[in-house]
Amino acid sequence: MPKFFLPDEREYAVDDLITIEGADANHIAHSLRMKKGDIITLTASNRTEYETEISDFTDSSVLLRVLSRFRNDTEPKVFSRLFQALAKGDKMDTVIQKAVELGVGEIYPVQSARCVVQLDPKRSDKKLERWQRIAEEAAKQCGRGIIPKVHSVISFKEAVAEMKKSDLYFLCYETCRENNPKNLFKGCSFSSVSFFIGPEGGIAPDELLLSHTEGIPDGTLGKLILRTETAASAVLSMLLYETEF
Repeated sequence: MPKFFLPDEREYAVDDLITIEGADANHIAHSLRMKKGDIITLTASNRTEYETEISDFTDSSVLLRVLSRFRNDTEPKVFSRLFQALAKGDKMDTVIQKAVELGVGEIYPVQSARCVVQLDPKRSDKKLERWQRIAEEAAKQCGRGIIPKVHSVISFKEAVAEMKKSDLYFLCYETCRENNPKNLFKGCSFSSVSFFIGPEGGIAPDELLLSHTEGIPDGTLGKLILRTETAASAVLSMLLYETEF
């Protein structure tokens, strides 16, 4: 069943009519080629879901009638925040897409010392729009109750300060041999977790020193060294396994 997100938290009752406009309306009418009577799920930002039926089309909108409403229950118990060092090419796209599919709550792109790519400030807004669009598409595809926010690019120092706002936080580091996620997540006595994934060039010594000074522990993902575009998915998969199953 196709799923779309509503832009506000307005409450709708059964038999109310909801108008969808813009890109979503075009997607419903032309890409999906849906017809009157077809069923669509709408999710509001407060995680209320509406099962709706297509009532009518206009040149620029789709009119939906509410059949039922319920609370979305797909969100993970633990709110996770990914601090991902900028990666070259389309790797960031992949990281964001897969992280959203695996339940991440927020994503912070980080400009760290050894990032291969240096994001041009003039292009950052367009990049952010693209990343947020990827997050929204992934959230629709996998039935999320929210669209995870992709924040503006921050420095490593800013990332360290922001990570400490979570109940649990750690930095994934390839030479660490302790604090594996199974031990970190064991017992699930936390409601939020932040973790940092370094770039292709690794984490610089001064960044590692700063994180240790600020009390951010290292975490290991095992004996194998994972690519930057793989590591976040590994952490989120382990988190889901330890806290959801």
